[in-house]
Order: sequence, then structure tokens, then C-alpha cells
Amino acid sequence: MTLMQPRQMLADTVYGAIEQRLVNHDIEPGAKLNITTLAQELDVSPTPVREALARLEADGLVVKRPLAGYAAAPLMAGKDFDELFEMRMLLEPAAAGRAAARIGEDGLLALAGSLTEMRKVQGGADRETLRLFVHHDALFHDIIAGSGGNTLMADTLRRFHAHTHLYRLYFRDGITDATCREHERILDALREADADAASATMRTHLRRAHERLLPTVIGAGTDGAAGTA
Repeated sequence: MTLMQPRQMLADTVYGAIEQRLVNHDIEPGAKLNITTLAQELDVSPTPVREALARLEADGLVVKRPLAGYAAAPLMAGKDFDELFEMRMLLEPAAAGRAAARIGEDGLLALAGSLTEMRKVQGGADRETLRLFVHHDALFHDIIAGSGGNTLMADTLRRFHAHTHLYRLYFRDGITDATCREHERILDALREADADAASATMRTHLRRAHERLLPTVIGAGTDGAAGTA
């Protein structure tokens, strides 16, 4: 066990470093990823880099091309974006409805904490601030999915890596404010243990998030800040 821990820590560190470069566009979408170069930059052997790229391929942030190696995944296109939200619309309102009857006080406190952290950094324009906002945005959704009592549903939603993909997009001012307001309504419904209201407010949130981010998908590649939902 003790021999495996440092190796796993190194693998996780390399994974996190490359992931951050991808989501921050330090590695541009579509750019070729050279394992040797990445290993030199991160001062590690090629092995943890290969492991990290395999994990990132599973996350959808990296693509492996025959005879060409790895490349950063392109930004989410219109069809993929619409399909992502279609799946979220099928699952997340149901998860919220289930959570309304099951979440408990600890879960509600965790949601309130995530919302508080989002409000602390909402309106910020630098990438680190936005990264923190997106982290707590994703955590808010993950807590709800995990509180619904359906492990398969929660695992499926996590495997979408929705917020990571949306973070790579660009968007207009004001989205963080709207996201916080909509999260507050979802939290209110959960506090009331109102399954119908929780499901409806989640569905409204996702629909509005889709509408807010759609122009950025159409115009992906222009300058701006990172997206949240």
C-alpha cells in the first residue's frame, strides 16, 4: 500500500496539471499533445503522462487519433452541446425530485455551502475565480444527484463531465448571477421537500442555462470568459 500511494499521488498530480491546461486553454482545443514534451515540462517520466492522457480521453477532454497520438478535444459543437443538455434534462430533474425526499440536513448544508462559495466569486473575470465558481457549480449538481438514492443515475451524470466541458466555452457577462439565483430556487424547493417543485426548478435552470450558453457554442473561439450551468 505504501509503495502505491506515491505513484497514485504522482498520477493524480499529472492528471490535474494537464486537465487544468486543457480547460484553461493553455493547451488550445485541437492541439497535438506530445507525451515527451509534457513529461519534460512537468518533470516526470512519460508513464504518468500516458496514464493521465488515457484518463482525460475517458473524460472527453482528449482524443486519440490512429497513428497520430493524442490531441486536445475540440470545443463542444452544436449537436454535442444539445445532446448533453438533452440527457441532463432527462436525468437531473428526476434526480432533484428524488433528492427532495432524501437529501437530509447534511446535504442541504452542503448545497448552501456551495452556493455561498459561488456567490463569493460571482462576477469575477479571471480564470482562477471562474474555475472556483465552476467547481462549486458542479459540486452543487453532484450533491443533488448523489442525494437522490439512485447510484447509477448519479454515476451517469458524473461521467458526462458536463461542467468541465462547459468551462472550456466562452460566454457573456451576467451568467454567474443568473446561475446563483436559479440554484437558490432549487435549494428552496429541496428545503421544502417538494419533489415536484425541485424537479421543475431544475428543469427551468437547465433550460435557461442551455439558452444562455447556446450563443457561445455558435461563436466558440471568440474571446470571453468560461461557462457555467
